Amino acid sequence: MPKKILIAAANYWNSPYQVGSHHYGRIFAKNGWEVLFVSDPISPIHFLARRDEQLKERYKIYKGLYENDIKNVKAYVPMALITPNEKPVFNTGFVARHWHNLTVPNVVRYAREAGFGEVDILWLDSISQKFWIDSINYKKSIIRISDRLDAFKKINKNMKKLEQELMDKADFILYTARSLESYVSKNKQKSFFIPNGVDINNFINSTKKMPGDMQAIPAPRAVYVGAIDEWFDTELLFEVAGKLNEVSFILIGSPNIDINKLKKRSNIYLLGRKKYSDIPKYLYNCDAGIIPFKKAHPVVNSVNPIKLYEYMICGLPPVATEWEELKLLESPAYLARNVEEFENLLRLALKDMDREKFINFARLNTWEERFKKIIYLCNNYPNISANKY
Repeated sequence: MPKKILIAAANYWNSPYQVGSHHYGRIFAKNGWEVLFVSDPISPIHFLARRDEQLKERYKIYKGLYENDIKNVKAYVPMALITPNEKPVFNTGFVARHWHNLTVPNVVRYAREAGFGEVDILWLDSISQKFWIDSINYKKSIIRISDRLDAFKKINKNMKKLEQELMDKADFILYTARSLESYVSKNKQKSFFIPNGVDINNFINSTKKMPGDMQAIPAPRAVYVGAIDEWFDTELLFEVAGKLNEVSFILIGSPNIDINKLKKRSNIYLLGRKKYSDIPKYLYNCDAGIIPFKKAHPVVNSVNPIKLYEYMICGLPPVATEWEELKLLESPAYLARNVEEFENLLRLALKDMDREKFINFARLNTWEERFKKIIYLCNNYPNISANKY
């Protein structure tokens, strides 16, 4: 009998933002596990407010119209009458704790009928889905902490309380950044540092043919892939692009902030969101990867960026704003403290021909290696100490 894992995640399975929960879902499946990947819910209210592409994709998964390319991963998006968010009424503790009782069909019953009423691992990456820990049977429960909830403006005290309850109740906690150690300190005896990684196969097996929308963009090219949100430093990028007119700056991702200022630079190219499977060919046709984040933003200091490893596995030297977690990594990435340093380090990175050091660092940080550690934990906890792991 294959082992089973239920992964409760914030982002839906084929989201353009592929984070740790997606990568672990693929790795568990690759190793013969059956995976039920349940993302945060949609509701009829979503369709009144907007009808964007991502909402359509989530609805397709809810209706079972999405064909997964991995046969032992079943993806699901619940449909709820109400969903927790930052707006009045919807931000109450009652909604956060009970929205799952207002799903059609009932999400817990759906999981049981899909064969996941009893699992080997219950994996919680979404605080909104705390209910699972009291709703199904499991041998081990894991909560994975990759950010500080209190760093996000839209997170209210009810969600923070739910998170602490989950950390108290879960068998053990995985945290992705050294700077999160104090955040999980109340449960430090069952908390283990497992950082992010890279899906080597998605990159080394990819075509390197230049995408059509890059062919008119002159080299050298510096690329950013990921969320363009409030922690993205548009001012820094605007200044650096102005000083490096000979460099093309490519942004891949959907902006959630005003980026009109960036459009004033003729050497900044906004290519929008891309499929995760297409990202490698964009990276392979660039010369450096950039991570221009606001060091002072509360989200940033606890980020262990997946894109750092993804840039490096493609041989791209990363140039990033310096923050504590990146310093602790001791990677070969170039870390800048201000605009002037970012400019100068990007110049150096573009001349750096020793690409093997970046590839070798990435090879030491694969999701497969992280998976092996997690399986070891599941098989041996509580007979191992977090302090010695």
